[in-house]
Amino acid sequence: MSKVENLRVHSLDTLEITSDFSKGQSHASQYHKALRKHSTIQKLVTIIDAVKAPEIKKKYWATYHCQSVLLQDGNRFTGSLCRKRWCSHCCRIKTAEMTNGYKAPLQELGNLYFVTLTRPNVKARQLKSEVAKMIKGFQRIKDNLRKTYGIKLNGIRKIEVTYNEQADTYHPHFHFIQSDQKHAYALQKLWLDQFSNANIKAQDIRPINTTNDDSFIELFKYATKETTKSGKSYTGEVLHNIYSALEGKRIYQTYGTLKKVKEPAEAKAEKAVINWIEPKMDIWIWDNDKKDWLDENDQELVRTLDHQATEKRIEKTLILQSYATNKNHVKSKTSNV
Repeated sequence: MSKVENLRVHSLDTLEITSDFSKGQSHASQYHKALRKHSTIQKLVTIIDAVKAPEIKKKYWATYHCQSVLLQDGNRFTGSLCRKRWCSHCCRIKTAEMTNGYKAPLQELGNLYFVTLTRPNVKARQLKSEVAKMIKGFQRIKDNLRKTYGIKLNGIRKIEVTYNEQADTYHPHFHFIQSDQKHAYALQKLWLDQFSNANIKAQDIRPINTTNDDSFIELFKYATKETTKSGKSYTGEVLHNIYSALEGKRIYQTYGTLKKVKEPAEAKAEKAVINWIEPKMDIWIWDNDKKDWLDENDQELVRTLDHQATEKRIEKTLILQSYATNKNHVKSKTSNV
C-alpha cells in the first residue's frame, strides 16, 4: 500500500471517530455507495457522448436508475440494482457474491495458484475477435490436457481488458485460480505453444495464500480497471470498446469439478438498515450535484459533500503532520552528524 493510500485509509478511520455527522459503519457504507453512484454517472456521461446508436445509449442509461430511488419503510431502505458491468456499485456486489460463493470450493482443491496468461495488445477493431480467439484457445488447451496428458484442470478463470493510452491498444488477458502447480505450468506451456507471439515474460504464476481473501477478490473484482497506469480515467470511447467486446461473453468461467458449484444468485435489489434517519414511510431521490439522496423536504440522507470536506481536511492534516515529522527526523539526523 502506498503512502497516499495509507493516509486515505487512516483518514477514513479517523473520520468515523471525529466527524460530528458520522453515525457509524452503516453511515460510512452508504457514504461510499453515494461516491460509487456519482462516479458511475460521471463515467456514463462520457460513454453516452461517445456512442451514436440510440439503442446502445439506452442500455447505458439504464444504469442511471440503479439505486436512484430508495424506498424507506421504517429503518429499512430498498433500491433496485442494474447488474451491469459498467456499474461500480453492482460490480462491488458481484465481487462479494462470487468471493462468498467460490472461496470455500476453491480452497477444497488444495494448493492454489494465481495464473496470468496474456497475448500482445491489439487495436480496438481487433478486440472482440481477439477475446473470442482467447476463449476458444483456452478450451482447446483444456481438451488437449485431458485427452493427451490425462490432466483435468480444476479452477476458475476471468477475462480482463486494460488499455494502453500511449499506443492506443487494448490488452485482453486471462486471470486464473488454478489448482496444482504442475497443472498451472502445463496450462502456461500449452498457452505459449498455441500462441507463438505470446511473450513468456508476460505470463505469471504465483502461489495463493488461501487464508487471505485478497487473491479471491483480485480475481472477481472487475472486467477492466477503467484507469491508466498513471491513474487517468479511460475515455467513454475506450470503455465502450471494452464493454462491447465483452458483451455476451462469460467474464468468469469455472472448469473441472468447480462446474458443480451453483452460481450465486444475482440480487435484483439491495436492502439496507439506516438508523440515523427518523423511521417513516418515504421516497428518497438521487441528486447528482449533491451526491446524495433527498426526501421531499430536500433532507440529505448521507450529507456526502460535508463528509468529503471533512475527509479532505483530515487528509491534509495528516499530510502536514507526516511532512513535519519527516522534516524533524532529517533535522535530527543532520544535527547528529
